[in-house]
Order: sequence, then C-alpha cells, then structure tokens
Amino acid sequence: MDKAKNKRIMLANVLIMLLTVMLMADIASAQIAQFPQITVTLINQEPDPVAPGNVVEVKFRVENEGSDSSQDMQVKLLTKFPFSMYGVENEIQNIGTVAGYQIGDDGVKVKWNLLVDSNAATGDNEIEFWYKSKDGVWTKSGDYVISVQSREAVLAINQIKTDQENIVPGTVTKVSFMLENLADNTLRDINLNLDIYTELTTTTSITFRELPFTPIGSGNEKTLKMLAPGQSEEISFDLFTDATAESKVHKVPYTLTYYDDAGNDFSREGVVGLLIEGKPELSVNIESTEIYRSGAKGVVEFKLVNKGFSDINFLDLILLESNDFKILSNPEVYIGSLDSDDYETAEYTLLVSKDAEDKVVLPLKVEYRDANGHLYTKEIPLELKLFSGSELKQRTNGSGFPWGLVIIIIILIAIIAWIIYKRKNNKKKKE
Repeated sequence: MDKAKNKRIMLANVLIMLLTVMLMADIASAQIAQFPQITVTLINQEPDPVAPGNVVEVKFRVENEGSDSSQDMQVKLLTKFPFSMYGVENEIQNIGTVAGYQIGDDGVKVKWNLLVDSNAATGDNEIEFWYKSKDGVWTKSGDYVISVQSREAVLAINQIKTDQENIVPGTVTKVSFMLENLADNTLRDINLNLDIYTELTTTTSITFRELPFTPIGSGNEKTLKMLAPGQSEEISFDLFTDATAESKVHKVPYTLTYYDDAGNDFSREGVVGLLIEGKPELSVNIESTEIYRSGAKGVVEFKLVNKGFSDINFLDLILLESNDFKILSNPEVYIGSLDSDDYETAEYTLLVSKDAEDKVVLPLKVEYRDANGHLYTKEIPLELKLFSGSELKQRTNGSGFPWGLVIIIIILIAIIAWIIYKRKNNKKKKE
C-alpha cells in the first residue's frame, strides 16, 4: 500500500511541475508579444539580374509581428562594392510608425535605387538592411542578395588578318581571327564557322554558292573549349585560293557561337573581306608588218596578250614618233578591256625614213588598270627590223626591189615617146 501511495504522489508532483512550466511559457509568450517584432523581407530587385553599369531598384517589406507599435522607425541600407546609392538617394529613410500585427500586404514597403559598378563581376552580391525605432538602437535585420550578370557575354573579334596583303590565285593564305573575352565570366564551346560553301534555296530549286577558297589541313569550322575573362586566343584557317579566282574583294560570311557560365548561348554573324589581286601580265610584240626596208610605207600590227590572272581594263596605247619614222595613222589606239588569257591587236600605218639602217625602234607607251582599279604605265620599245639585198628578197618572197616593174615602165615610156615622136614627124611631112 505504501509503495502504491508513493507512486501516486510522485505522479501528482510531475503533473504539477508540467502545468507550472506550461503556465510560465504562456505568460512569457504573452509578455513577448506585447513588444514590437520587426521582420524585413526583400520583395524583389528590378531588373533581375542587373547588368554592370546599370541602376537596380531594390524593394523591401517591413512587418511588425508583435502587438505593440514600433514608433518613429528609421531604416537604412549599408552598401559595399559593387553597389552605391544612385543620384540623390538617401541611405536612411523614415517610415513612421509600424503598428502591431501590421504584416503581409499591410507591411510598410520601402525601396532604394542602387548604381552597379561597371566593373562588377557576374554573381550574387550582398547588401545590409538595418532599422531602429524611437529611442532605440540600430539593429541589423540581415544580409540580402542582389544578382548581377552581364547583359551580354561579349566575345570580341579584335582583328582579322592574312599572312599576305594581297591574295594571289593558286596560293595558300593563312586567315587568322583574334578573339578576346570581354565578359566577366568564362566562355565555353566557342565555334567559328566560315561559310565558303552555302546552300541557297529559291522558290523553284536549291542552288549552291561556292567561294574560290578551300580549307587546307582542316575543315571550315574550328572550336575553342573555353576562354577565361580577359583572355585572347587566335583561330586560323589555311585557305587555298583557286587559280581561276576573280580578282576582287570576296565577302566570306562567318558565324561565331559560344556559351557563358550560366549556359546561355550566343551567336554572331559577320563578313570578312578577302582581297584577291593577281597582277596582270601584259605582253606586247609585233605580230605582222608590211615594212621590210628603209623608206617604205605600210601597216605594222601589234599583238597584246594578257598572261596574268587579273583582267585588264581601260587599256590604251600611244606610239611615240621619232626621227626614224612617221606615224600616218592615229598615234593613240584605245583597246579597253582585255580578259585574262586573251589577246587583242592594234595597227599603225608608218613611213620609215630613207636614212634608217637595219632597224627602227618603235617606242610604245601602254596604260591600263587591273580588276581592282590599280593603274599601270609601261613603256615598251619594240624593234622593227629592216632588210636589204638577198635578205630583203627572202622577206618579200624574192620580189626585193621591183626592178622588173621599173624596166617595164621605162619600156612603156619609151614606146609612148616613140609613138608621139612618129606622129609629130608624120605631121611635119604632110605639111
């Protein structure tokens, strides 16, 4: 009986102690609830994320979960790099009295405009929110995260260069692209594609446009795995230029694609101009002549051949006169265009001086422009050989000087003179 009674007494004591603890907790809770309980929440940032060099608006909600009011409240933001107050914005704001149980949408909203430093790195950056009530001390409610991210991960093409100033048909040229990461985060899977062979779709058919370049040792696409912030890297292509490539600036489209650390993909398109400039090679010689001796008059024909890769435009010839001959035709002959691997002819009528000996130099001046407009001027001395004696007969198929014709003419003159003489004689006899 005593043991059972003791157990009942012990159980009663435990129950009394539990009830006492619960009562004291309720009393403490009630006492605490009588004081202000301030809670601060970051509602949002606009824009989210914000780009370096821009202004971001941060908006907070201040709530009072206690029963008593918080009188004459002040709130402030403490900023550090990369944030600063924008313009005339004050870091301390007065929000007045926050009543007890003023929570949720009834809470007091407060906002600041912050300037983000242009050198801010991509990532999360913190600001501090503090508050105090009348006659109170400043209390830190917490650290709040503001997200910063570059508006665009910029991968710059600082330079495009070739290892030869002018690309010559039939040769290999190295074309290099210098890339620089201007973003504040690592760029990945950088891909550069040269569109030297493009499919064109029309309403009726599919055609292909092929530029006169062929990659050597690789394809028309190259990749860099990654490029750190501020780092530069070169991507180069070895391109063979077709021997028949037209001399002009060929526009080669390219596409650059890459990803930033956040997985955002970027794509840029552009055009690089590659100047093909094969120099024209103009060859001039005497194609035919009617003049083989001094004192003769006849036509001399020049042949002009373009042996170069580039077409010739505005081709003009001027034959300069000398003491050894006279020009009986127009000294200037305009040819115009002369395509690569083609020829034209020009004729001059000349009278060679009787004092000329075994040759006459014909000073020919030529002016022309290549396919890219560069002007060329050349003076070409051409030798017109003169002959006499047996060599002259060989050149004129044995005719040489026309002595037979001279003899015939002399005989005819003699006959005519004899006839005239006879007639005059007969007339005198009759008289």
